[in-house]
Amino acid sequence: MKNSYLKKGVLVIAVTVVGTLLSTAIGGSNIGREVALPFHLQDGQEFQMTPAQLAAFGKTLFTAMWTSQEGAGRPLTKGTGNPLSDSTTPLVFPRNFNRISGPDTNSCSGCHNKPDIGGGGDIVGNVFVLGQRFDFATFDSLDPVPTRGGVDEVGKPVFLQTIADSRKTIGMFGSGYLEMVARQMTADLQSIRDNTPMGGSQALTTKGVSFGMITRNLDGTWDTSKVVGLPPPGTATSGTKPPDLIIRPYHQASNVISVRQFTNNAFNHHHGIQSEERFGISADPDGDGFVNELTRADVTAATIFQITLPVPGRVIPNDPDIRHAIKNGARKFREIGCAECHVPSLPLDKRGWIYSEPSPYNPSGNLQVGQASTIYVDLTDSSLPAPRLRPHEDGVIQVPAFTDLRVHDIHGLYTTMREATLAHAGEALGSRMAFQNLIPYDQDSVIEFLKSLQILPAGTKCTVVDENMQCTYSHEIDP
Repeated sequence: MKNSYLKKGVLVIAVTVVGTLLSTAIGGSNIGREVALPFHLQDGQEFQMTPAQLAAFGKTLFTAMWTSQEGAGRPLTKGTGNPLSDSTTPLVFPRNFNRISGPDTNSCSGCHNKPDIGGGGDIVGNVFVLGQRFDFATFDSLDPVPTRGGVDEVGKPVFLQTIADSRKTIGMFGSGYLEMVARQMTADLQSIRDNTPMGGSQALTTKGVSFGMITRNLDGTWDTSKVVGLPPPGTATSGTKPPDLIIRPYHQASNVISVRQFTNNAFNHHHGIQSEERFGISADPDGDGFVNELTRADVTAATIFQITLPVPGRVIPNDPDIRHAIKNGARKFREIGCAECHVPSLPLDKRGWIYSEPSPYNPSGNLQVGQASTIYVDLTDSSLPAPRLRPHEDGVIQVPAFTDLRVHDIHGLYTTMREATLAHAGEALGSRMAFQNLIPYDQDSVIEFLKSLQILPAGTKCTVVDENMQCTYSHEIDP
């Protein structure tokens, strides 16, 4: 175990930068002990490390195969963090893993691995969102206890098709830039809200994306009935308390604000590893006999690893026929309305690429601004994994996320982009029908354009390359 960490350079970082290891450090007293991580960062040590060093340690947390000898598993708590519905049947062997309700994997990288660590996953790695509200999914319709295993909150039997929503594992490449765009959009929406006079209404528009209209009534209460594209928590209001209008760029139905919140949620849900900031210092709510399973510094490192991952790019082969098809597909992508929701890029200005941790919008249960020193990371730093986005001459980075950061229905059950395109309905029905009405070559061109959007191999210097990963230009075929 010692040699494996030396090879990764992580133990060297821990010794030379962090200093003293915890009591779990490698030593003779640990002979026969089976743990994925022989030491953790102590709170405060994260401020002695560079972003690259934090990311390196964060990767070991992300790839660690957690075991029951270091806190993996949650015998007495659900994946939501709440106590079990029935504490007399704890989640211990043979009930310690459950593919639907969790824990469901030993490692973050068990699902986030396509095409590299931190990316998306195969359909086998899909997460069953909302399944974690059950103790241990059994589908036993005779079980009378709500959310213990077979019936929902109102006693209705659940089935594989109704107990949870199967959702694709999301890729975290470029997530630092995306979160900073979301923060700027949140600040814009809140500024519009705060400047809405009593008896007035204002359009909620930020970075060219419309979130509808907000109204402040004469009595100081708020009307959010015309706000669109935000999840219920973002539009909730009571009395004169305004809605928070926070953009939540992650998870199903935009339920997660920051990568840090995403990380705290996932470690508990999927692994039964509980963080200090969410569950308390020296607390053991899951009853597994372990406390402080993830320190504040650990969560920071895991977050920094994810937000510094390279950005996605484009592969445009030199074959003139394929290049022509991509150019045509990019044009048709706009013409049939795909770009109205899949906005090709969103601007990040005002030096928004200086990422700050923690987020000023983190909800309770996650590190808040002021509870610890803020760590700043320049996402354009050349020492971080390439490729990276950098500002243009106008001082703006165009973040090619192909999203408007509004709430939409996301499909993750298809093997091809054509299937996913043809499954669009609801507000995207018009675009789907327009796609179906294209001539075959134009349809194929749209698919060829979508195929050009890829996660590039680690270390690729440019965001736009040919099939040999050599830098090329795409101005003539930008969407």
